[in-house]
Amino acid sequence: MIRRTRFVAVAVAAAFTSSPSLGAPVFVAADYASLANEALVGAILCGVILFAMAAAALLLRSANRARRAEKLAADETAALTRQLDLAKSMMTAEPQALMVCEGDAEPRLAAYSLAPASGVPAKPRMLLRFGSWMEQSAASLAEAHYRRLREAGEPFSLIVKTLQGAMIEAEGRAAGSWHYVKFRDLGGRRIEVANLMMQLRAQSEELALHKALLDALPLPVWLRGADGRLTWVNKAYAMAVEANDPADAVAQQAELLELRQREKTHAELAKGEAFRGRMQTVVGGGRRTFETVVAPSGQHSAGAAIDLAPLETAKDKLSRHMAAHARTLDRVSTAVSIFGPDQRLVFYNQAYLEFWSMEADWLETKPKLAEILDRLRQSRQLPEQRDYRAWRAEQLKACESAEAFEDCWHLPDGRSVLVVMDQRPDGGVTFLYDDVTEKFALESRYNALIDVQRETLDHLREGVAVFGSDARLRLYNPSFAALWRLDAAALQRAPHIDEVAHLCRLGGEDDAWALAKQAVTALSDKRQAFEGFLTRADGAVIAYAGVPLPDGGTLLTYVDITDRKRVEHALIERNEALEAADRLKNAFISHVSRELRTPLTNIIGFSELLAGDHVGSLNPKQREYLNDIRSSSVALLSIINDILDLAVIDAGALELTFAPVSLREVIDAAELGVRDRLAKAGIKLELQIDPSVGQIIADGQRLTQILFNLLSNAIGFSEEGGVITLNCRREGGHIAFVVQDMGCGIPEEFQKTVFDRFESRALGSRHRGAGLGLSLVKSLVELHGGKIRLMSSPGAGTTIIVRIPDTGPRRYSAQPEQSSQPRREARTNSAVFS
Repeated sequence: MIRRTRFVAVAVAAAFTSSPSLGAPVFVAADYASLANEALVGAILCGVILFAMAAAALLLRSANRARRAEKLAADETAALTRQLDLAKSMMTAEPQALMVCEGDAEPRLAAYSLAPASGVPAKPRMLLRFGSWMEQSAASLAEAHYRRLREAGEPFSLIVKTLQGAMIEAEGRAAGSWHYVKFRDLGGRRIEVANLMMQLRAQSEELALHKALLDALPLPVWLRGADGRLTWVNKAYAMAVEANDPADAVAQQAELLELRQREKTHAELAKGEAFRGRMQTVVGGGRRTFETVVAPSGQHSAGAAIDLAPLETAKDKLSRHMAAHARTLDRVSTAVSIFGPDQRLVFYNQAYLEFWSMEADWLETKPKLAEILDRLRQSRQLPEQRDYRAWRAEQLKACESAEAFEDCWHLPDGRSVLVVMDQRPDGGVTFLYDDVTEKFALESRYNALIDVQRETLDHLREGVAVFGSDARLRLYNPSFAALWRLDAAALQRAPHIDEVAHLCRLGGEDDAWALAKQAVTALSDKRQAFEGFLTRADGAVIAYAGVPLPDGGTLLTYVDITDRKRVEHALIERNEALEAADRLKNAFISHVSRELRTPLTNIIGFSELLAGDHVGSLNPKQREYLNDIRSSSVALLSIINDILDLAVIDAGALELTFAPVSLREVIDAAELGVRDRLAKAGIKLELQIDPSVGQIIADGQRLTQILFNLLSNAIGFSEEGGVITLNCRREGGHIAFVVQDMGCGIPEEFQKTVFDRFESRALGSRHRGAGLGLSLVKSLVELHGGKIRLMSSPGAGTTIIVRIPDTGPRRYSAQPEQSSQPRREARTNSAVFS
């Protein structure tokens, strides 16, 4: 390095000493160190100069490159401007509306050059409301295509018609994240093409409708082309030829008819006539008969095969029905004979054969009616007639009449026969012969029974009067005359209701007799019974009632109930006194309960404070006494709360807060409330919850209170080591809670009063209580619209079933209307979880 420096220094020195201005070269001797420093400074100056030259060169190159890039950008901008101007001119050259959109952004209108008469709106939002400017069918189709364009980028092109009658071509395309919809007004031949396309679409829809109808028919239908090959079949055809579907049947060219049958149909079609005939073919492994119809249409044809099996079945069913009808007539007791239009016997039943004691072989020869009458006369089974020929002629003439005929024959053997003749639709006649001898005997016995009833009526204590449809008195009993102090002679003349009312008015009963007159003389089609009470001027209380009779008459009854009314009035007064006492009792209970609740709350609070060692520690005996004080106070507070709840329920002021409640949470809360009592009593609680119960629309706090009281009751009646089961399941539209214990059970004579208030019986168990728990449970269940049922027997435990509607007592609304009055919230029993 020193040598190289030295050489440079020498060279520089030589360069300076050999300068032309000095003339000939001159060698200068210098100090070696000075020469080295000067060489170093010169090298640095040379480096700086070279760096400056290189930087200048790079700067010039960058400036040239920037000028070239600027010129290229200007050229590209000019080209893009020309392309944009060209695109705008192209978009505006043709009447159209172009709407573009990027992704889920709002669409915007890129171009609009349509005439206002086209009916296409110029705003993007209105443009997308196809139903506001397109026909209904076109709007539905356009909405479906536009939705698929936005979701899947599926292009579309269709022709629609606006409400103004213009034909518009709608085209949609997608490019990357962009999509556009273009609406162009059609003109010239394009309108003709559009009309043809719309007609084609309408005809296609009509053809599809026809094919859908044929496809739904239960009979095989097929279409053939000009070459005689199948072009389309329906589902019934595919099932008949055992193909997978109609397309498979066409692909396989599966024929329903045999070759010989097809040739027969082709021969008729070649004449230009439709073929109709019955053909048998194998379908489903069996030979069946079809009514085949094939119609030509140019070189094409269409056919259908109607299965005649249902028709044959209907005929067979009709035959069986007629046979059953004949068997039915054979079993009736009325003699029946049917004659045809030629008055020959075509049918008779067994009762007819026995009624007239005729030979069946002779009746099988189908004799005429006149012959049968002659034979009956010979056997003395017709009424005795002076001129039999004239009588028989009248009978035969009656058969030719279109009206029904009815007569009563009194036979020489003592029988009375009711003869009914009725015309048949086929021109024949049906005779019915009924022995009414017993009927006449029954009428006689009926008249005797009426006399007995009359005697009975006369001895009734009620006053009875029957007025006919003419408003005159037809029947009365002595009690009626005695009650109203009427003269029997005046009543025997069948007086009018006006006269009877005038005679019976003793004062104070005008309204009652006016009502009776209206009921007797009314001409209304809808007559109704009535009843009431009236007080006569003498202080007697009369109960009256009116009943319309089927024959148009009216039955009036009057009973003196003066003594009964007096007793009833006394009972009412006693009941009012009991109700007043009950209200006083409820007021007293409510007042006492509220006055006791505050001191008990203080006792519970101070006992909890003492138990927390805030005021000093307690010895075990003191803590035991303190726990007894606290548990007794909590039990007493629970009783007071139950009394208050019952008082609120009696006053009708308890309102439940209905909301969706998780049944699992309700059951867990109730189980938590009795967990300490279960552990202390050594009783096991088994929960059986159906996973499908889910939620219920109810007051969650009150529902928890119901289960808590039921479980507390079950714990009180269970022995140590026993098991209590709580089952929750869904039954129809209800949720069922079943609480079952294995305690001593409840005798049947005590079960009716279990849900009454202050009914508490130990029944040999350790249960002690005020008898309010189950009564409160019953009230809360009924407020929920549910029901409670108890099943128990001594020694077998007790089962209580609660069923509550899962949607509440009325339809639940997730957003109830705001009430203008403040709503009283249901109070929570603070002792439930203590």
